Amino acid sequence: MEAVAEIRKQVGDDFHVQVKINGNDYGNAVFPWEGKGNTVEDTIQICRWLEEAGVDAVHISGGSSFPHPFNPPGGFPIDWALRTFDVMLSSGIYTFRRYLIFRYRLLRPIFNYFWNRKKPDIVEGINADTARQIKSHLKIPVLVTGGFQTASIIRRYIGEGYCDAVSIARALVANNDLVKIFASGKDIPDRPCTHCNKCLVNAIKNPLGCYELSRFDGDYDRMIEEVMSVFHPSPFDPVPAEGGD
Repeated sequence: MEAVAEIRKQVGDDFHVQVKINGNDYGNAVFPWEGKGNTVEDTIQICRWLEEAGVDAVHISGGSSFPHPFNPPGGFPIDWALRTFDVMLSSGIYTFRRYLIFRYRLLRPIFNYFWNRKKPDIVEGINADTARQIKSHLKIPVLVTGGFQTASIIRRYIGEGYCDAVSIARALVANNDLVKIFASGKDIPDRPCTHCNKCLVNAIKNPLGCYELSRFDGDYDRMIEEVMSVFHPSPFDPVPAEGGD
């Protein structure tokens, strides 16, 4: 509340202030002996306080650590993570322990067991039910994240009152023209995001981009060319001279 109050003091009352928060921490999703963290009931109370403090919207996510099967949901590409996870080793209390458990081949069955024991059945809309519970207690808009890339699914969740809007990350890394794809009438891109999370484990060390080779028909050079294209944007089309073609 002190942070929100200070932000509002600095930006004024007419500036949009939004809070991203876990709907449910699932802190014990990987290792059952760890604390479960905040539950949706806790988050509802926190969001009520945030609304009273003058926050304009809340953005619901889930999962409390990295890596985590709920945050973001999908696969965990161990081979790629081994190349990049060293960057994380000094950045958290438990990162070294988690690195060790998937670093060594003999320990990977243990890691896979814990990772998959509560792995969610769905990816797209994984936090929607939690967002709906939170929204029912608030008057301010509620946004939700969670693997969205299908127009009809997004439309259903918004139309049925689960949320007021969705946020999209990985699907826009895979298809940065996703909104135009929806506008053209397609329900899903021709090359949808596979939720493999290779973009996630690469982002901590390499340029942000899609590293799922199957989306590029196995063409590694084409994949890297697209990843690196963020550094070489195409120039804007020149404005034609008055009276020109």
